[in-house]
Amino acid sequence: MERSPVFLQNKLYFLVMVAVLCTTVIGWFNLNSWFIIALLACRLFDGKPLDNIKTAFANPVFVAYFLFVLSGAAGFLYTHNVRREGQIVSKEATLVAIAFVMCSGRFADRRTYRQLITAYSLLLLVTSLYCLGHALRHYLASRDASVFFYHPLSEPLSQNAVFYSVYILFGIVFLLSPDGEPAIGSFSARTRRAMRIALILFFLGMMILLSSRLMLVIMVLILVNIFFRRYSYRQNKRLLIAAAAILIFAVGLLSVVDNPIRERFRETADGNLTLIRQDSFKSYMHFSSTELRMLQWRFGLEILNARPAWVFGVSPGDSQDQLDEKYTVTNMYIGNRADGPDRHFRGFLGFNFHNQYLETLVRSGLVGLTLLLTIFVVLLTRARKYGIKEGWFIVLTLAVFFIPEAPLTMQQGVFLFCFFPLLSLSRPMEAMTHQTSDPG
Repeated sequence: MERSPVFLQNKLYFLVMVAVLCTTVIGWFNLNSWFIIALLACRLFDGKPLDNIKTAFANPVFVAYFLFVLSGAAGFLYTHNVRREGQIVSKEATLVAIAFVMCSGRFADRRTYRQLITAYSLLLLVTSLYCLGHALRHYLASRDASVFFYHPLSEPLSQNAVFYSVYILFGIVFLLSPDGEPAIGSFSARTRRAMRIALILFFLGMMILLSSRLMLVIMVLILVNIFFRRYSYRQNKRLLIAAAAILIFAVGLLSVVDNPIRERFRETADGNLTLIRQDSFKSYMHFSSTELRMLQWRFGLEILNARPAWVFGVSPGDSQDQLDEKYTVTNMYIGNRADGPDRHFRGFLGFNFHNQYLETLVRSGLVGLTLLLTIFVVLLTRARKYGIKEGWFIVLTLAVFFIPEAPLTMQQGVFLFCFFPLLSLSRPMEAMTHQTSDPG
């Protein structure tokens, strides 16, 4: 039986895919939407559209994403805010578009897979150097070293530092994968290996500067896992002990010496969690990140109980409105009301639940949450079936990331949740020689 062509072997399709990655990382989301539409059109009309659609719907991965988006779209039947419902559904449609591109046929062979990882790594390198250059310019003017850390560092990209650290972490995971060596044909094998090591070390440094507490912990766990799997043999005991000593020393140094990373971890323990039981607050009151999340989670459960809305949720369109109402009635800071609904300073208004599982539960009820968890189960099952370690790392990272954040409320988060797991599952492997190399 003749095998279908590989999607990324078409140079135009490859360039559109790179454009999607570029506009996502840089934060050009309007342009990003158009490139995603173009990529979807390329896949749909690459061959016979009906055959491509049938192939996608025969793939459990695509079906899982499709049903999850459909559960959100069902909110049109009972929402009070049709406009916001439409905005949310159009944003989440990216899940279906990217899943279709990667599940409706063979996405990549080994050459194009390596080329895409190389393009992504170089993109992260360029954007990171741009951020560092921007920070250096501000430092020379102000002598304020904080511009090299956390949100100020990623601000030139209009990116949240936590999201950008996820991009960087996934770049490290792909570089450490069996096909992670940069695919630059004009360079010797020795030069490519040196480039690979240099990129990994540079990205490790960026992870420290970005100072995302959760991503730093996950990065260490991933590195320890990879190192022990590769160097746990008897002949490498000295190397193993030396690496462990360096890691312990680095962690100990960061925990003892005053630095922004230590302050980020210390801030987690600040505050009084008894505040979350209060029914009213002073409008000027400050909340630590832990306090605010616990309070938002309490609000979510109260919203679900009030209707009740545990089965189908309150709808994606109404979810944020009801959370904003909680901020208002408990007298949390919401800006100056005299400036009207379009005021620039809105305080806590617009802050999501900071937990994707709760966000989905409030939006689409147990139906939506079950479908979200189904996606994780399907992805992990595929990663286990084909023994793709980077697939495990990426999917589990996202599963943990969904606990303190609600990334699917943002376009870059929607892309994260779909593209990177499916890219990892698209890695061609010797064990899959007689099977298709798509995520299904």
